[in-house]
Formats: sequence, structure tokens, C-alpha cells
Amino acid sequence: MDRYTKGFVVASLVYFLLAAVLGTWMGSAETAGWVRFAHVHFNLLGFMCMMIYGVGYFILPRFNGRTLRWPSLVPLHFWAANIGLIGMVATAPERPSTGFALFAGLSVVSVAMFVVNLGATMLLEPAQEADEEAGAAPPREAPAAKRERVDIDADTRVGEILTRWPQTVEVFVASGFGSLANPEHREQVKQIPITLRMACQRHNVDLQPMIARLVAAAGGEPAAPAAAGARTSGPARKGGLERGEPIRPDNILGDILAVYPETVKVFRKYYGEGCFSCPGQATESVTQSAMMHNIKEREILADLNRAAGF
Repeated sequence: MDRYTKGFVVASLVYFLLAAVLGTWMGSAETAGWVRFAHVHFNLLGFMCMMIYGVGYFILPRFNGRTLRWPSLVPLHFWAANIGLIGMVATAPERPSTGFALFAGLSVVSVAMFVVNLGATMLLEPAQEADEEAGAAPPREAPAAKRERVDIDADTRVGEILTRWPQTVEVFVASGFGSLANPEHREQVKQIPITLRMACQRHNVDLQPMIARLVAAAGGEPAAPAAAGARTSGPARKGGLERGEPIRPDNILGDILAVYPETVKVFRKYYGEGCFSCPGQATESVTQSAMMHNIKEREILADLNRAAGF
């Protein structure tokens, strides 16, 4: 979790405690009207809403294989929600008043920030995906031979193949990738940095015949084969990880799999088969995944480095 996502969760627990104290006070003595107001709103806008904000920002984009649409709004949302709630409680004895109305309006604005940000994340196409599709489109004046060139090799991402050549989905499905027949699953796979080599290893599919079938389905000629021994273990560099470097706790799972495909057995051991189709693979580090799965970080990191040859 980042600073403000975690801040929402911590704030929700503080408000929960305050609401419990106020509730005890209300039940044991005569209290002013603002105490009931504070008790209710610390529970509703404090505990419940802020817990939802923190968990929602962290979980929902990952489950949909997307990044938050406007992450810069999260700090603004955090301060608006807290200032609005505290201000409403502080001015409650004077309501109706201009001050109370202003703080109440700020609370409404904070709710709108959450709704708009997460709604856009869930419903709108990711800007990055649109950019990739635009970049994949051939130049308008390019020669026909160049437009028909199909650069698919063992280290091409499955998501890139599906994006650039949608017709290849039939080849994938016929070759044992049955889950790709589901449009929602295809969209998730497009967000995961899994290469064709890794996918074929997982599904026990012969790599070279698969490449030939995909190239044929895409309507092009295969690229010239790489020199013997070249790039046999994945790309030389992916994200913040380079082949020959040890795997660190902050490395992203998808980057590790791309650079060190031999670590697939370690991920299968700790996380099962679901790891290879999980959208979190594109954003979660070793540390985060270990925390989410209640696994000791030191153990999985040692196994990953051992599998990578360290």
C-alpha cells in the first residue's frame, strides 16, 4: 500500500475507536446532541467509508488488471475527507451554520473524488492500452510488405500478440489456452507481462510450432531466427531487473518471470497456477505478494534466487 491508501485504513481504525468511546459515553451519561452526531459520523464517514476508500483503492484496480486512473487525486481525497469530517463534528453544535455547510460540502466533494476516480478506472479503457494500440497501427504510407511483417518470437508478450493481432485468439484457444475464449480474461491477460515462452511452458505447448501458427494467423512471415544461444532465457532486462542481477524484494513478479522464466516453478510452488493469470503480477513486488499470501518473504526470495542461479 502507498502512503495515502494506508493512511485511509489507519484513519478508519482511529475513528472506529473514537466512535466506540463516544458510544460508551452516551450509554453511561446524559450527553449533548453533538456527541450523538459525532458518534454516528465517526462510524459512517470515518470508520466505514475510509476503510472502503483504502481497501477499494488497493484492491479493485488490481482485480481488474488496471492502474488507478488519477492517482494524484488520492492525497487530495484523503485530506478533504478528514478535514470535512473533523470540521463537521467541530461545528455540529452550531448547525445550521455557514461553517458546517462548508465542511459538509467538502465531505461530499471527497466522496465524489472516490466515485469518479474508481468509476473511471473500472469503466474507461486504460490510456496506456489505447496508446499501445495506436503505436501498433502501421504507418499510413508504409509499404505493404512492411505492414504485413509479423514480429512474433518466444519473448513477445501474449498480451501484445492479442492486442496487435486479435485473430490469433483462435490459435491460442485451439492450442490449449481455452480460458482466452473469454473476452474478460483476454483483457486481463493483456495487462500481464507474460511472454509466449512462459505461456507455452505452463501449458506444455511446443514453442516453435506455436510461433509458426501465430505468424500464419497474423498474415505475415516469421522474423529471422535469432543466433544460436541468443536470448534463451528471456529478455536481458525488464523493468528494474536485469539478467545476471539477483532478485530483490522490490522486483515486480511479472518482471522476474520475464527475465528469469526458470522461476516459474517457485511461483507455482508458493502461489499455485492462479499466479500466472493474476493481474497483480504486473504491479505486485515480492514483498507485497508475500504479505498478501501470508508467506515469509525471506523464504520465497531465497528460492527465487536459487532458481535464477544465485
